[in-house]
Amino acid sequence: MEVLHLGQLGAVRTKDAFLHHDAKYEMRSGPISGGHGHQATYDANGVLIETPIAAGTADIAAPYHANDTLRARTGNKHLKQDVQPFLRALQLDGNPVLPRYINRNLNRPCIYRGPNTDKYVERRPVLP
Repeated sequence: MEVLHLGQLGAVRTKDAFLHHDAKYEMRSGPISGGHGHQATYDANGVLIETPIAAGTADIAAPYHANDTLRARTGNKHLKQDVQPFLRALQLDGNPVLPRYINRNLNRPCIYRGPNTDKYVERRPVLP
């Protein structure tokens, strides 16, 4: 396990999206070995969200560099390996959601957590 140091975390960003529906803020790590990363989401009071489906998770492909710029070379890797599987799990668990804005948001909030989102989170844990 690689420990993330404060210098590896990106800026705090506001979140106003149906994806991770209770989150108002997020932070993402820069990539660690293998190009992986992590997303942390926070509620309106700045408290870390630790329960799926609003919590951030580990990413197979970190979408941001350590300096908080978008990693252009990941291309569709984050989308195909992290975002789309999460959307499919949400849909299989009964969330009637469709992606919008190049998969950065949904057309409605996802509120149902089920066995498919649990499997997703099992492979991409909220907390290390």
